[in-house]
Amino acid sequence: MVFKRQASLTDPTSSTFGIVATAVMGALPLIDPFKLNSTTRRALHAATAAATGIYTAVTVDRNNTTLVPLRAVAGLAAAAVALRFADAGDALDSRMVQKLRSAGVRHPRRWMATGAAALTFAAYLADRATARKKEYEAVSDLERLRPVGPTVRNLVEGILRTADITGADALLAQLEVAQEIYWYDGFSSTAQFRVPDELPRAVPHNQVFPVRAMYTAPNGLPLQVLLQVFDGKIDHLAIDAADPENMDSADDLLDAWPDLSSVTYLLDRTDGKTAPIHS
Repeated sequence: MVFKRQASLTDPTSSTFGIVATAVMGALPLIDPFKLNSTTRRALHAATAAATGIYTAVTVDRNNTTLVPLRAVAGLAAAAVALRFADAGDALDSRMVQKLRSAGVRHPRRWMATGAAALTFAAYLADRATARKKEYEAVSDLERLRPVGPTVRNLVEGILRTADITGADALLAQLEVAQEIYWYDGFSSTAQFRVPDELPRAVPHNQVFPVRAMYTAPNGLPLQVLLQVFDGKIDHLAIDAADPENMDSADDLLDAWPDLSSVTYLLDRTDGKTAPIHS
């Protein structure tokens, strides 16, 4: 637990770092250095330099979440500069307070603290957004396409053809030209689909299709295969535990899609229950 907390403080995209950095940078402008004695003022300069150095070390290289030498050097350099020009910073701080007061601003240090905190938090949000974009692009670069396998295709067709459901015809037409998105070889309990945008969409656009395929795992655990529709297109097929309490244990049992001969179909009813579909 301690290790995780330390790691999050060296990750500029973590919520822990965002909160701590915003709090520290927002608190420093509240202190008037000219109201302190020389010893306390030097301590404030040292604390400010340390905060500047740590912030620089954490944020200078956003592709690495550990304090490597490059980041340490950048942090030490930033701290040294902050300490070297601490007196000049105090003078600038004092002039800013005076200008705000002359402009009629009450409690100028509170406003300066608010501005510093807002800028720090905005920088944190920008770093977080950039990191997420890079993660998404990295995952997207690994995407590969292949024809939908026969077992998956049969399951989707079975779910769509077993009952007369509005929109099933459009989804079946999509299945004819759909491709499966995959990121690695081997079995996955979710099959993600890519469908051309120009094909007709099913209505409602977003839904779990109201027919599910049920089967039993070798250990007797009831499982279900669900078809998700998003934006009017077949989005993905997924195996899940029929009982939500068995969600975690289900993944350990899955190594293949069920054969069509081993499944039965259930139809969602308006009373919140399901009913078997008899062929």
